[in-house]
Amino acid sequence: MNKIEFIQQHLIEKGVPADLTKFNSNFLSKFIFLEDRPLIFQSLVTLFFRESLILSVIWGSLMWLMVWHPTPENWIRYTLSSLAFGCIMGATLVFRIIRAKKKLGNVSWETWCHKNYDSVS
Repeated sequence: MNKIEFIQQHLIEKGVPADLTKFNSNFLSKFIFLEDRPLIFQSLVTLFFRESLILSVIWGSLMWLMVWHPTPENWIRYTLSSLAFGCIMGATLVFRIIRAKKKLGNVSWETWCHKNYDSVS
C-alpha cells in the first residue's frame, strides 16, 4: 500500500466520504489540474470555480448533443443554464467538504499530515 492509499484509507476511517479523499473529483480534473492533496484539504474557492467550470462544460456539451442542437437560437439560455448547473454542483461539493472538515477538526493539510504521517514515507 502506497502513501496515497494509506492516507485515503485513514481519512475514510475518520468518517470522511470516500469521494472526498480522492485528489480530483472527476475524470477531466485529473488531466487538467494536478493536485498534491485530497479534495478535503484543497482550497474551497479554487475547487468551487474549477468544478463549476468543468461541470458546466460537460453538462452543456451533453445537453447540446442530446437536446439543444435543434434550436441553436437559444444559445444564451443554454449557456446560462449550463453555468447555473455547474455552480450548483460546485457549491454542493464545497458544502460537503465543509461538513467533512468539521468532522476532522478544520485542520490544514500540512498540520494534519505532520500530525498523522511524518513517520510514513
